[in-house]
Amino acid sequence: NGALMATGHDPRTGEELWRLRYKDDSTISRTITGHGMMFINTGGPPGGSELWAVKQGDATGDITDSHVVWKMTENPPHESSPVLVGDLLYSMHDKGHLTCLNALTGEVVWYERIRGNYGASLLATDKHIYFSSKKGTTTVIEAGPEYKAVATNQLEGELWASPAVIDDALILRTKTHLYRIEE
Repeated sequence: NGALMATGHDPRTGEELWRLRYKDDSTISRTITGHGMMFINTGGPPGGSELWAVKQGDATGDITDSHVVWKMTENPPHESSPVLVGDLLYSMHDKGHLTCLNALTGEVVWYERIRGNYGASLLATDKHIYFSSKKGTTTVIEAGPEYKAVATNQLEGELWASPAVIDDALILRTKTHLYRIEE
């Protein structure tokens, strides 16, 4: 995923297999895959990004007009990467618009406005979704068809980096600290 397009390549030769064209050139979030689709952020400034669901598998050549299944145009992510749990795709807009979508149809399952600004990618387990504000607040919700907050935790320092997982530990980095959280 890059400036003005996303492309797929043969890993052995580097030959381009397909391309998907879009208008913006500032992609930040990573592509998510599942259910035979790629969920691709088209970049652009906040308010200009879109999140596209694109069929994969038989893709060759320019697939812009043939493989896009649906587009999220209202409150899509710009900086953070979405996560997929089962048939549900969770997406966080930079200004705190958290949306749960049916990954197959793009239909909004639920929407919740969360205070704060967001940039770190979402993190998912089978049961929970974690998202962190730039002010260091991490919220945990249940993965599912209804919004259910489980916990909110505050760390010292600004949190811009995406979380990482090592074995049973959660790694969070703020501007001033590195945290390892585990039982």
